[in-house]
Amino acid sequence: MQAPTTEWDRVFLGEKRALAIDFWIRYPDYLADQLLDLYLTTKNSAHLDAAEQILSEEEPDIRLVKMIRWRRGAFDDLQTSLAILGYRGLAKAMSRKLTNGQIFEYQTGQLARDFLDEALKSQPGLRWYEKQTGLALQVASDKSGSALKDIHYAEAEYANTPYGEVIPSIKDRVVKRTAKIRAEAA
Repeated sequence: MQAPTTEWDRVFLGEKRALAIDFWIRYPDYLADQLLDLYLTTKNSAHLDAAEQILSEEEPDIRLVKMIRWRRGAFDDLQTSLAILGYRGLAKAMSRKLTNGQIFEYQTGQLARDFLDEALKSQPGLRWYEKQTGLALQVASDKSGSALKDIHYAEAEYANTPYGEVIPSIKDRVVKRTAKIRAEAA
C-alpha cells in the first residue's frame, strides 16, 4: 500500500467493501434489517431505534436507489463515480496487484474534508448521507468486503435476484420484523 502523504492522508481499502457499504445506503430497508440483527446481538437500543427511524421516515420508499444484481452481487462502477471527485482533486483511486487478485484503494485528504464540510453547511439535507454512512459503517465494523457480501447473500431476496435484474426491496418484511422485535423488547 502506498503510504499516506500530506495531500492524501486517508485511505479506504477495497472496492468490494465500498460497494457493500454503498448498497446499504441505497437500500435503507436492508440497512434497517442489519441494524435489527445488530440490536439482537448487542441489545443496544440505539440500533433498534435507528431501524425504526429508517422505516418511520419512509426511507425505503423515498431514498431507495435501485441496483442491478451482477455476478458478484449489487454493482455500480465506482471508478466512473470517483472520476468526478478525482478530477476535482478530492479523491484518488489506486489499484494494486496482489497474488490473489487486484485491490482498489481510495485516498482522500484535507481538500476533500473541507469540501464536504462546506457542502454540509450549504446543503444541510446532505447530512442524511452522513448519518446513513455512519449506520452502515457500524454494521460493517471491521469486516472484509467478502464478509459483507456474505451478509447481503444471506438475504433470500438478494440472493435469488436473477443476474441483470433489479434487487427488490424487503421493506414489508423488515416492517413486520421491527414490530415483532419492538414488542418483544417492551
